[in-house]
Amino acid sequence: MGRVLDQRDGLGLYCINLLRHMVALDCGSRYVIFLRTPGHSTLFRDYANAETQVLPARSKLWWDQVTVLRAARRCDADLIFNPKFSIPFLTRRPCAFVLQDSDWYVNPQNYPWWDIIYIRLLLPLYCRKAKRLLVISQSTLADLARHGVIHADKAKVTHAAVAANFTPIRDEAALSRFRSTYELPESFILTATRAYHTGHESSPPYPGGNNKRLLHAYQQYRRRGGQLPLVVAGHRIEEYLRTKGFTDADFAGVRFIGLVPNAQMHLAYQLAEFFVLVKLCESFGLPILEALASGCPAIVPKTCASPEVAGGAARLIDPYDEEDIARALLEVGGSAQSRSQMRERGLARAQAFNWTETARRTLAVLNEIA
Repeated sequence: MGRVLDQRDGLGLYCINLLRHMVALDCGSRYVIFLRTPGHSTLFRDYANAETQVLPARSKLWWDQVTVLRAARRCDADLIFNPKFSIPFLTRRPCAFVLQDSDWYVNPQNYPWWDIIYIRLLLPLYCRKAKRLLVISQSTLADLARHGVIHADKAKVTHAAVAANFTPIRDEAALSRFRSTYELPESFILTATRAYHTGHESSPPYPGGNNKRLLHAYQQYRRRGGQLPLVVAGHRIEEYLRTKGFTDADFAGVRFIGLVPNAQMHLAYQLAEFFVLVKLCESFGLPILEALASGCPAIVPKTCASPEVAGGAARLIDPYDEEDIARALLEVGGSAQSRSQMRERGLARAQAFNWTETARRTLAVLNEIA
């Protein structure tokens, strides 16, 4: 079920990388990737054991429950797999899917009421229907088990990884062009964040990005002598903060650069002095791993899966405590030696995650079912 490929976020990237590595490793199996739109219809054309089928549908729910059901019957699938949650309820074919998030249960206040009703009604039913479950992190598994959504013995943690461009190897010409395009200062702190939900046409606000606390903490950092500018990558972040009462005066030292394509995001990490993430709950924390793999020291939350991914290679902060965030900015920003040590630890930690291993873990579960 490849509907998630249409998402222009970390989840869409996860799906692309996972499926490509699965198809490449599992040459003995036939893969039919169902798409809702033709945007990625050529993505698997170089793989002899894979094909794509574009299946338009009137809604996401209809696509999941009716369109996929019929298509799986036509191609006589042995197994239905979704890299995101949801599976057809009425199929007799074994199903598996990946649980990508626990934030609906950990921070329900960050979601529209209709999302919470949908998730809490249907997610437990999807979990019971699935033959096996895969989970993006141990933290997410623990959260969902604690809330009674899943049984831990039915699930396997598979983790995720980063694309090949996230590396400490620098292309100075590309870095120079990137700096010029986005008008970046010579030295800066980087954050990558979001202020609105993805997957919604109306894009309701997402308080879980914690952008207000980060800006307040950065203001403290500057008042206490911090000199580095803050570069903010993300869609409509300045617009969101202005709706919350922030003004030009509050943005002193802050540069908003909008959404950076993933194919170029490694350049931002490589140019930054260090990276800070203050999201309230990361169910995996792909930006953390991207920063570490690019050789960028990182400050990350001590909540949810962030410590699991960072593995002791990052400075942990309480994302609810502006004073703690400001203190970390001052400590890391004020010590080149500390940043150098963090860089080395981060590069070593990033080696523990790769798409080949994630694909192997996923295939092991699917092969058990098949």
